Amino acid sequence: MLWLKVLSIVLIFISQMYILKFQSSDEGKDERGREIQYKTNNTLYNILYLGVILLIVLHMLEMVSTTYLPDILLYFILSLSVFGSIFTYINKNRKNF
Repeated sequence: MLWLKVLSIVLIFISQMYILKFQSSDEGKDERGREIQYKTNNTLYNILYLGVILLIVLHMLEMVSTTYLPDILLYFILSLSVFGSIFTYINKNRKNF
């Protein structure tokens, strides 16, 4: 189980480095790059919003215990960085963006 946590931390680190590299590049600073960043951030905020609402609803239906709620929220938020790098890659390589 420890190797799974280490693997997820490495994956999150690589994802954040990809996003930071894109944001600091010339492509990320031009008009198209800004639009890609705005679109990615918008998508991530929508996923975060829906995920938190889903966790609250599942908690109210007593499907998720209070003891597991912070851990689930933490892993969900950390996984958003991986989703962000995937969305950035997809939007960056799209021809007609």
